[in-house]
Parts: sequence; structure tokens; C-alpha cells
Amino acid sequence: MKLQDLTIDQFQRIGAIEFSSVLGDYDKRIGVVSIVDGADVSLVREMPAKAVLKRYKAIVSEWNALPALGYKRKFKAGGKWWIPTVFTDELTAGQLIELMDINTTDEKQLLQNLHRIMATLSKEGGLFGLFPKKYDGAAHAERAELMKKHAKVGDVWGVVSFFLLSSESYLK
Repeated sequence: MKLQDLTIDQFQRIGAIEFSSVLGDYDKRIGVVSIVDGADVSLVREMPAKAVLKRYKAIVSEWNALPALGYKRKFKAGGKWWIPTVFTDELTAGQLIELMDINTTDEKQLLQNLHRIMATLSKEGGLFGLFPKKYDGAAHAERAELMKKHAKVGDVWGVVSFFLLSSESYLK
């Protein structure tokens, strides 16, 4: 499986492994390969060390290529179409308040809050992802959980990157 095909939840688990100060390098490699390939940790532990390292390096290469992912104007997650808003002047006051509560300067915190950011930036789309519905702040937690479990990294990374770059001075 490619890194961009992982859900936000799987991606966040990889981030937690990579940022862990408790795990050793080899344990990190095993954990990351296990998540990306959808294999049990015990099976990855039985793989030759050279094969694990080769696969891990390929995953790191994909990780480093993430900033090049394009911004998608709409995406499907949880059986629904979602339309992200990336310009601060198009956000509601409620959306801005939600975003200002999230630490977007620390890479670890940003990664762990990716689902919350996408839940804040995204409005549910109507038929075929057209005509976004009104932003529903009351359903934020439900939307965040849906994003975490169903949204693919390849669909959301470009949106978050674009938004953070375009609104960096505004969110500080």
C-alpha cells in the first residue's frame, strides 16, 4: 500500500511511532512497515532485516514526497463528498476559532490534529460533491472522527499544506 492511501488514523499512528522516544530504530521500522503494509507486527519481525530496511526506506521516500501532493477541490470520505475551504476569508468565525485552538507550528501536534484541521476546513458536499452545505460547528467532533477513520492522506495532505502556507501569518 502507498503512504497516500492510508487513512489519517493510520498516518497518525506512524507519526506517533516515528516521534516516540521509547522505541528503538529497528522497532520504529517494524511498526511503520507493519502499518503501511497492513501486516501483523509479528510477521514483519520475521522478515529479513534487509527487506524491512528496504521497505522502510521506500516509505520514508514517500513521506518526503508528501509536500508535493496536490490540493484536491473535493474528496470522498465515509461515503460522503467533502469540499475543503483553504482561504481564511472564506471561513466562518467558528471555523477560525476551531483552527486557532490547534497548534499548527509543531510538526508532531500538527500531525496528531490533522483530522481536526480537516474537519474544520471541510464542508459536506451535496450530490457528486457539488454545492457545499452550510458549516455545522455542532457536528465538528463527529466530522473529525469520520475524517480520522475514512479520509485518505493523499486526499487531505495537499489541502492542509496549502491552507497552512497561505494562512501562516493569520493563525499566529
